[in-house]
Amino acid sequence: MSARFPTLAELKGLAQEDLPAVAEEFRHLIIQTCLKNGGHLGASLGAVEIAIALHRVFDSPTEPIYWDVGHQAYAHKLLTGRAESFETLRQLEGVCGFLSRDESEHDVWGAGHSSTALSAALACAWGRGREAGGQDSAGWTVAVVGDGGMTAGLALEALNNVKARPIGPLLVVLNDNQMSISPNVGAISKLLADGRAEIFFQLFGFDYVGPIDGHNLDQLVGTLGGIRANYSGRPVLLHVLTQKGKGYAPAEERPESFHGVSPVTSGKKPAATSWSEQFGEVLCRLAEENPNVVAITAAMPEGTGLQAFARKFPDRFFDVGIAEQHAVTFAAGLAARGFLPVVAIYSTFLQRALDSIIHDVAIQKLPVCFAVDRAGLVGADGSTHHGAFDLSFLAAIPGLRLYSPAVYDDLEKSLTDWVRGNGASGPCAIRYPRGGGSRTLEPKPIDDESAVRVLHSDPAPRRILAALGAAYPKALKASAEWTKRGIAHEILVVTQSKPIPSALVKRLTKSSDAMILTVEDGSRIGGFGERLRGELNRPVKAVAYPDEFIPHGAVDELEKRIHLTWQDLAAL
Repeated sequence: MSARFPTLAELKGLAQEDLPAVAEEFRHLIIQTCLKNGGHLGASLGAVEIAIALHRVFDSPTEPIYWDVGHQAYAHKLLTGRAESFETLRQLEGVCGFLSRDESEHDVWGAGHSSTALSAALACAWGRGREAGGQDSAGWTVAVVGDGGMTAGLALEALNNVKARPIGPLLVVLNDNQMSISPNVGAISKLLADGRAEIFFQLFGFDYVGPIDGHNLDQLVGTLGGIRANYSGRPVLLHVLTQKGKGYAPAEERPESFHGVSPVTSGKKPAATSWSEQFGEVLCRLAEENPNVVAITAAMPEGTGLQAFARKFPDRFFDVGIAEQHAVTFAAGLAARGFLPVVAIYSTFLQRALDSIIHDVAIQKLPVCFAVDRAGLVGADGSTHHGAFDLSFLAAIPGLRLYSPAVYDDLEKSLTDWVRGNGASGPCAIRYPRGGGSRTLEPKPIDDESAVRVLHSDPAPRRILAALGAAYPKALKASAEWTKRGIAHEILVVTQSKPIPSALVKRLTKSSDAMILTVEDGSRIGGFGERLRGELNRPVKAVAYPDEFIPHGAVDELEKRIHLTWQDLAAL
């Protein structure tokens, strides 16, 4: 047996007094790896004892454990055969930063977004009872859900169905650390804090146990063993209190900053202004001009750059918790009352609110602006978090304008024009990538409305490359290579993808002999290049994301893998 990383069988044979040492070794490795590779540090540090106790008492994968969002499950990974490879966390072809059914039989549910575990575990508990020929003879199903995850509609929908059918033994472990990425908000967090949790969960059909100390292994193991031995025929909810970032002082003191960390040892943010921060600065200036500007986010004021707005305009800032669909419909309601709501949500999470965008905003032609953060590849967070689809699904919505700024000035212009126009142009979305960008890009657009720049133009070009928004640096590098090889070409930068600028269509229509290429940070299917092909009714080579889910890894490695580098462009 490895003293540091016991197997599941070895874990069950350890003396109880040896378990805290295992927890400390796991914490050491999680901290060491996350500070080197980046990762979701705080949540997993807080759930180390939960993982050890569950695997001590239950028999995974025969008794499956559904983790709600994989970033609280690093200790689970260490216990289930990935300790020796954990140093590859979030690296290309290494250990996934979330749960993946392709990675281990113990990852019974691929969890990248929150609040799905209850629905999936409920289905499993019903299915196991049916397979066993009787619910009481079925084995246990376990779900580990963060208290922040309970704020989402999906989790509440699952709770509403717990008593709908007979199910096999189901244990829900509520990992209560009073945090999502930021501190939790709303009635549920208050309910959990003031002692009413027992009444609440009993109404949904649970036997309630707790709250207990989630870092006391003796209490955890003893309580779980008692639940297993004394099953009453009703599902059980175990309320566990934990500390996000447990065991790492900087994360304990500043849990919001250490929810996810970059691969640095200092824990400090880069000095350069990010797209998110730039968005927040512009929105604050516009809110000073117009008292009807309001900002909405879903549990991510820090990640979306809205901390300053929340401080300056607390009465006009709404953090609705992990509830993207509510965020959008709430914004629509505000817009119907004459406000100018700006909804800041990551691209990957905005997918969860598509129905509300269509029905509650677009059909009603309400002025709501979506600030779509983390558009494009986000690197090590992988397939569940890449902003791959927003260009496609937003472009399919009638009446919604879609902007893709190339530089900060474009972001400022799009948002400013919308606010100062009092939202008269209708709903819009402004998508921008993770990390930092540039302030300006010369030359300026060919006219105020065109959203098209000409960065390079040779007479009689053989190739015309239109780069969408922040994808333009690849086009510039390809341009330099074509110039070196004596290939006449033209480089255009487009900052509005819907409607496609008429100036772009006119310019390309005149160049009937040139090869037309596009490059974008989004899915090829339904993307900018494919829609431009339809506008022109002529061949367009669209360089974009392939029809597949892109794995985790460094962005440059992923772009090489999917043939989206500037060298790939230059070779066309």
